[in-house]
Amino acid sequence: MVDTTLGERIRKRRQELGLTQNSLAQALGLTPQHISVIEQDKRVPSLSSLGKLAEELGVTIDYLVTGKESVAADSIAAIKGDTRLSLHSKRALVTLIEELHRSNEDEGR
Repeated sequence: MVDTTLGERIRKRRQELGLTQNSLAQALGLTPQHISVIEQDKRVPSLSSLGKLAEELGVTIDYLVTGKESVAADSIAAIKGDTRLSLHSKRALVTLIEELHRSNEDEGR
């Protein structure tokens, strides 16, 4: 199996969510051209942009960088991809999941 690149993972996830480069760029405060060069691996996103990309795409930074998936990413992706939920509901559910994960991590220490 051939490893995918950061840009390929971003493009694939964007397409899975039915987002255009324009809509993703607008959500992140970037230009569509910037998204395009990132997806073509001609430019690496800044750490700040990487975090915003991961959040908007419903995956972890680790997934974008390494391609390794996690349960949290799958849950958040499903929420973000559900067209029946309002943006407010999606944000509330994502916040809840993140808080539950933090709580579980704290209990494990």
